[in-house]
Amino acid sequence: MRRHRARSAAAAVLAAAALIVAPLSAASAADTVIASADFEDGTTGDWIASGGGENTLSVIDLDGSRVLQVSDRADDFTGIQSPAGIFEAGTTYSVSARIKLAEGTADQSARFVMKPAYTWIGPTTATAADWTTISGEYTVPADANLPELQLYIGTGGAESGTFTYYLDDLVVTALDTEPTEPTDPGTPPVTGPTALSNDFEESLGGWVPRDSGSGAPTVSLTTDDAQQGSQSAALTGRTSQGSGFGHDIAGLQANVTYEVTAWVRFGEGQATGPVWLSLQRDYQGATTFSTLAQFANVTNSGWTQVRASFPLAAFDTGLLYFETDYNGTNTSDLYFDDIQVSVPEPGEIQDLTPLQDTLDVPVGVAIDSRETTGVASELLLRHFDQITGENYMKPEAWYDANGQFRANPEAVALMDFAEANDLAVYGHVLVWHSQTPAFFFQAADGSPLTTSDADKQILRDRLREHIFNVAEWLATEYGEFGGTNPLNAWDVVNEVVSDGSEYADGLRRSEWYRILGEEFIDLSFQYADEAFNDVYAADGTDRPVTLFINDYNTEQSGKQGRYLALVERLLERGVPIDGVGHQFHVSLAMPVSALEQAIRTFSDLPVTQVVTELDVTTGTPVSEALLIEQGYYYRDAFRVFRENIDELYSVTVWGLTDGRSWRSANGAPLLFDDAYQGKPAYFGAVDEELPARQRSAFVFGGSVPVDDAATTASEWARLPLLPIEQSGAFQLRWEPGTLTAYVEVTDGSMDDADSVSFDVGGQQYVVGRDGGGDVSASVTETEAGYLVVAALPLGDADLGDVVRFDVRIADGDASAGWNTAGELGNLTLVEPLSFVEVVEASETPTVDGAVDDAWAAANAVTTDRQVEGTDGATASVRTLWQDNALFVLAEVADPVVDVSGSDPWIQDSVEIYVDAGNVKNGSYRYDDTQIRISAAGAVSFGTGDEAFQRNRVESQVSTVDGGYIVEARISLLDSGGEGTFHGLDFQVNDASDGARTGIRNWADPTGAGYQSTARWGVGELVAADDAAPTDPGEPTPPTVPGTPGEPGTPTTPPASGGSDGGAADDPRNPLASTGGGLPIGLGLAGLLALLAGAILVQRRRERMQG
Repeated sequence: MRRHRARSAAAAVLAAAALIVAPLSAASAADTVIASADFEDGTTGDWIASGGGENTLSVIDLDGSRVLQVSDRADDFTGIQSPAGIFEAGTTYSVSARIKLAEGTADQSARFVMKPAYTWIGPTTATAADWTTISGEYTVPADANLPELQLYIGTGGAESGTFTYYLDDLVVTALDTEPTEPTDPGTPPVTGPTALSNDFEESLGGWVPRDSGSGAPTVSLTTDDAQQGSQSAALTGRTSQGSGFGHDIAGLQANVTYEVTAWVRFGEGQATGPVWLSLQRDYQGATTFSTLAQFANVTNSGWTQVRASFPLAAFDTGLLYFETDYNGTNTSDLYFDDIQVSVPEPGEIQDLTPLQDTLDVPVGVAIDSRETTGVASELLLRHFDQITGENYMKPEAWYDANGQFRANPEAVALMDFAEANDLAVYGHVLVWHSQTPAFFFQAADGSPLTTSDADKQILRDRLREHIFNVAEWLATEYGEFGGTNPLNAWDVVNEVVSDGSEYADGLRRSEWYRILGEEFIDLSFQYADEAFNDVYAADGTDRPVTLFINDYNTEQSGKQGRYLALVERLLERGVPIDGVGHQFHVSLAMPVSALEQAIRTFSDLPVTQVVTELDVTTGTPVSEALLIEQGYYYRDAFRVFRENIDELYSVTVWGLTDGRSWRSANGAPLLFDDAYQGKPAYFGAVDEELPARQRSAFVFGGSVPVDDAATTASEWARLPLLPIEQSGAFQLRWEPGTLTAYVEVTDGSMDDADSVSFDVGGQQYVVGRDGGGDVSASVTETEAGYLVVAALPLGDADLGDVVRFDVRIADGDASAGWNTAGELGNLTLVEPLSFVEVVEASETPTVDGAVDDAWAAANAVTTDRQVEGTDGATASVRTLWQDNALFVLAEVADPVVDVSGSDPWIQDSVEIYVDAGNVKNGSYRYDDTQIRISAAGAVSFGTGDEAFQRNRVESQVSTVDGGYIVEARISLLDSGGEGTFHGLDFQVNDASDGARTGIRNWADPTGAGYQSTARWGVGELVAADDAAPTDPGEPTPPTVPGTPGEPGTPTTPPASGGSDGGAADDPRNPLASTGGGLPIGLGLAGLLALLAGAILVQRRRERMQG
């Protein structure tokens, strides 16, 4: 039984990057140094590593003193951080350190940063010429979560690259000042439901320019455009992404939740990108900057309404403002109209069918303490009967800054909530490569543990002690397991399977693995079984806590096979593993059948299975059509769970409402919206009525003769198929007068009524399984059913036209269609598909910017499509492949090379677009990449996780007479191999006098390839003997290479290894963002439902998910 005691609940902290410049106070006699390090003893003392690897930190002699060397810093958080748990609420601290950069390093910014709010303290500029002092003050908020406060040195920014720096004389001093009391929340805002409102018809109403430090932009009223009325507010002259449009928050009230609505657009024809709503909050001497919302769908061609809600914590002063993506460089003009900040009405829980009543196993949800009170709690208790802690039962959450075991207040809150409401608790997670205290893997002197027998035993003992401490605390506080304790399952080990096939055992190379090898997995289960199912189990119970292994991308065949092999090995060795967990973080591009196959793959093993972290992203921009499609996806997924219910232990959704999801930027992934209302996703999950689908797709041009070979024509393999519910799939090509349809039907039993029907613009055509019917058709029987290719009359429809369409499969009395029965979708007729055969390299090309002999066998394509400007630079592009790598050689004809532009995309450069697995998702998946390599060798990226993308690329550039050569090696992740298809495009940017004057592409004619993969070309990986020569046409040829000029710096992938916190923990770093910007029109919704490969979502998510 829980012994209740007084305690203060952890406060929710708005997490974001922040900036504070505070004057230093003179030290008093009562000031106390609480942490320091001068490195004279050759150690870092109580300070610990922040990011980096085992060789990042070392103490060296420099300038007559011993200093800390931080080698090859690759991230802004790489370096050193204070112990946690040393700071007190309401106390002001003075912090200082000396920093110097390694010789030859360009000047870099430097500052202290306080986690978890990522408050910047004392920002300054560090140089290689001399030592610079970083200094400032920080006052700990009265409501801070003290165990999580940790101070680190931040350097440079996202684009700073790798460099080495030195630190000395770190000192943290508690000042002798009177702690301030928290602000009295007082009464609700006296202004009523609407606190701020302006339509800009008369004045700016207090909206002002926000200067981010690079000069203030201009804010003015304009009659150039307005959402309604005659005027709007214009934000022009922006000099950085942080040049913003803001309003003082003095009229708002602390501890109140506000809703912001506004109409926003970019300047006509100017570059678009995500618009962020941010908050600067000044409180008790500290300034924090919080990202409240990210809007990926703001365009330059019309107005977009944006909406967000946020709880306002205590403040003295502050600014609510709009800016563009913190990680980007967008400085386009922005326009605003009809902005309103209001207090929303308290949410009401709908009288809906409880989700938990529709499944014969527990239905869980991932939460923290924010979901244990108020309307969120009401919603949770109605629909769920099991909870999982999203973050605070992970290994590091159980330890204070000194490495002492203790329960995190968040874990206490969740266990109390479960106990009070008769909820089950599914524990997450005992052993993980991420969010595990560094000292687990260190010797007493702080050095890394080795693989010696003695060090292996140290880690075994620590592993056992950790698991037993968790079990003992839970049993002591809440009762023995199987008795009164609500916890009845654990993810024992999490994400131990490698994303790639580079290792024979298929396992991730973590610190656990480095020291103990695969043994650590066996030991984890053995210790957990002993602790939870023996020592702390209630008398008379039989293994009351179910023990699971858990991983992501188990619906992806490659990783699925490695996962299966591991589980089989564990069972063969007698490891006490009870079940297999499937995270199922998916998108609409992942077929539901892949989820079912994942479950069936393990069904023959003596284990139960569990869905641990389900969410389904729509892609962005989120539209009604996508939300409806998401509803059907959840419907089909939960039908799969019900059909396989005997295999399942429980099903958990990874979050309660969209805004609380770590994947919210990828498109509304959960069942309920931020107003606690059920979305189509909820109605699909409970299998209730859904709105009619609003299907659409692009149709590429092409001709496929309807003859005996029609159903095996190679054209049909080049694009993913569009699903016809669970009964089949289809694909189309068009040419003047004819729409050619290819349909795969899953129907193993023949019936006279079996047929496929088509509706083209209101005209119906039927093809029977015997090949007879209204149009010319070819039918081939298969083991699973049959194939149909039919030539359908198209009338006078032409390029760019929209054609109404549906296809339906009749199986006896049952039928299934692409659209809801009685509805038609939209087809947009587009250009022929660009296609190239990518030949396997007989020898590995050397990535050096020179044309090796290996390239003689490669096919070439040219960037002949003029997307912007007239004429300009062009390229002949050759491709090769080997294993899971794509090699690209672009020979660019450009007589005048210009890289003087301030932005990378307006410099002479080559852009390489890769959609590994040819998913054609539309909006970018995590795996989709836009790689930009300038004529000077600089590498940059479009949307998404830059660190992940950078690790996939190795490149080199050389100058030649009349142009330059770009050579690159790009990882295809786990998607390569002979016979595989990949989405590709190649783009040449031409610049003159610092401005982009032309764009030419190989495939996508729209200029929107940086936002959507839908119109990229396709490359098929073929063996050298199978390749058909590709005629590259007659581009403006580069001259014969002469002596290479100064090549750009190659970008070489580092050794394999997972992300280890740091920037991944910083909420200002977007998590696996899936693009944004302009909608791509009618094709997006349909293409998002394509059959596809999996989305890899692991690398930058440690703090928000796992």
